[in-house]
Amino acid sequence: MTDLSIIIVCYKGWDRLNKCLNALNSFTGENLKTEVIVVDNKSDDDTIFKIEERLPKIRFIYNEINGGFANGCNLGARNASGEFILFLNPDTVATEYEIEKLLKSAKQNPDFGIVSCRQVNEKGKESITCGPFPSFFNLTGFERAVFGNRMSEVRSKKSEVSFPDWISGSVVLVRHDTFEKLGGFDEDFWMYFEDVDLCRRARNLDCEIASCNNITIEHNHGGSSRINLKTTSLTKTEVHISRHVYISKHKTGVEKFLIQTFLVLNNLISGGLMALIGLLLFFVPKVFSRTLIYYRLIRYYTGSVLRSSWISPRSVNFLKK
Repeated sequence: MTDLSIIIVCYKGWDRLNKCLNALNSFTGENLKTEVIVVDNKSDDDTIFKIEERLPKIRFIYNEINGGFANGCNLGARNASGEFILFLNPDTVATEYEIEKLLKSAKQNPDFGIVSCRQVNEKGKESITCGPFPSFFNLTGFERAVFGNRMSEVRSKKSEVSFPDWISGSVVLVRHDTFEKLGGFDEDFWMYFEDVDLCRRARNLDCEIASCNNITIEHNHGGSSRINLKTTSLTKTEVHISRHVYISKHKTGVEKFLIQTFLVLNNLISGGLMALIGLLLFFVPKVFSRTLIYYRLIRYYTGSVLRSSWISPRSVNFLKK
């Protein structure tokens, strides 16, 4: 039986995907049997076929639609044979030694439902890979500054393992049967917060969320989400949309109403100011992207009112409703 199925969902970003796959393709397999599955989310680029031809040991699956991260991960998992599944972002570079350590930690601690690790970029700067579940007091940077952030509590470097509320979807190790029991990633999310949601549902089943501070994987952010201005504005809009989807699923009553109202007002007011600056500085792509994000948010909010639903219009489940 395969010990570990490594699943990577990609959309273009070929340079970083090549680095990721080259590292995985170099595994010797002496201590664990792995399979690598790449799910291409309809990149519509012949480059992916050249990569497949170059790496015959790796299995490639071509999604018929760009159904987002959750949809791509679930497609890969349905085709996986490993006892464990490791979801890796295409902008990660992992060594066999660190992967073996991560799998060993999960095997030795069956109460660990979802496992991740420390992540640094190619320059050695550590990424924020875990945190507390969203609440009314940590939704924005301003609120975190006023009310404090439990990040220091959930990620203590003094211990080998910390237990945050959630871990980033860039590195997610989970038993295959546990993933199936959870129903996989929720495809109401197109991109972002599907990892937080998965951890929330795992915690509801009394599974521990563990982050191994003594294991390190390289992660260089933005491989697929910063290809061009259009893609950047689309993915950054999805951060706001997915936050609404998460709150609609996991909050109730007055708290749910207050959080959703606050998010809408915050996005419309602060986002409107940034959109105006973006119009004035339209010749600066990074700034002008704020205008495009605001436009996409207005369309989303209008549609949400008409549909009485927070679900992302790009999600697979949106098309089913």
